[in-house]
Amino acid sequence: MKPIIGLMATCPRETALKEVSVPSIARQIRLPDALVIVSDRYDLSVSTLKELKATAPLLGIHSLSNTRIPGAAGAWNTGLDYIHQRWPDAYIAILDDDDAWDADHLTTCINAAAKAKWPDAVVSGLRMNCEGALISRTPPLTLSIDDFLIGNPGWQGSNTFVNINRLLEAGGFTDGLTSCNDRDLAIRMLSLHGVSITFTGKFTSTWNLNASPDSLSQAGPQKCKALKKFLTLHGHRMTADVRQGFMTRCRKLFGVSEADLT
Repeated sequence: MKPIIGLMATCPRETALKEVSVPSIARQIRLPDALVIVSDRYDLSVSTLKELKATAPLLGIHSLSNTRIPGAAGAWNTGLDYIHQRWPDAYIAILDDDDAWDADHLTTCINAAAKAKWPDAVVSGLRMNCEGALISRTPPLTLSIDDFLIGNPGWQGSNTFVNINRLLEAGGFTDGLTSCNDRDLAIRMLSLHGVSITFTGKFTSTWNLNASPDSLSQAGPQKCKALKKFLTLHGHRMTADVRQGFMTRCRKLFGVSEADLT
């Protein structure tokens, strides 16, 4: 059985950590072997860290500070460096600090991984909760690079469950990318030679959409900058139809035109 290490980037948003994300980790049927929390802007307070450890007394919590470029990507990469030194063949299970895992999330993922003979990634369903209302979607059962060039079909931060060696082989996260981190990583993971991915077909985590406007990867005024960088990184992969789909989504969801990205 491979180790599972939880990874979380945070501002830190201490209330969300104490009330939402860490309690959901503490309720896991199969606890992660450790939880690495990487603070981006300032360190977790001593009192909050003490509360988190009391919430999950059986869980080893490692509190780090981002040593890379500020932002979610840098924080995650700081955590990956730390984890790889200590658990070199672990599965990384990411949870955003305001999201939550169902109690069977890690059990479902590791059982699917064992059944599929330890693939590079396990993708489960991530339900969307927008201000208390669940948005209908279907758990992914297949994924392609084109899916992520246009948008995101359902592999995001809080349902990321990947082998750390393959994640690092893909280059980790892109330091300085303020949004689209999930899509950027998925494209590079799917581009790996011989990549293997299995799907649970089951919702086991919840994305609390728009719950925290100060998210490290929040869209906001940085979205146009992130989309422009994403286009620079991956535009060469796009066919004319895919590029049109990408731009249509940019206009519809973010009010960003093609002229804004040139």
